[in-house]
Amino acid sequence: MSRIWRLGPERAAEWRAIRLAALAEAPDAFGSTLAEWQNRPLADFAARLSATHSFAAGAAPGAPQAVAGWSPGDGNPDAWLIGVWARPEVRRQGLTRKLVLYVMNDAAQAGYSVMQLGVGAHNHGAQALYHSLGFRPVPHSAAPNPRGVIEITMRRKL
Repeated sequence: MSRIWRLGPERAAEWRAIRLAALAEAPDAFGSTLAEWQNRPLADFAARLSATHSFAAGAAPGAPQAVAGWSPGDGNPDAWLIGVWARPEVRRQGLTRKLVLYVMNDAAQAGYSVMQLGVGAHNHGAQALYHSLGFRPVPHSAAPNPRGVIEITMRRKL
């Protein structure tokens, strides 16, 4: 059985561990790099959690197996799905799907009506997951992220 819990600033050490694992294991999946984050103080991780709505899933709080979050859009009804990652040993078991659905519900409860995300143009596994959750590609949205990886934007109504 899995649980989902909020990752607030008080859980910065917990998020730091899984975030660094994600950046190491999937370097092209994120706009930032392991080198940019691995030597940062814990306060930087806490600050990031203060600025977003981040959640973890796993057997129990303190041992996250997957993470995802959302961030408000720029003065519009769109929220952005961010930081989605699952440890390889729990992939294809429904945990990420459950977590993303939870995140979407949280954004909807906060008053957002649309969720968007950026996903690597060659990350077909992630695109398939998002498509199965109702996300659709935004036409002509392919663009490089800050690291130069081409991403497409996908979105869906909440």
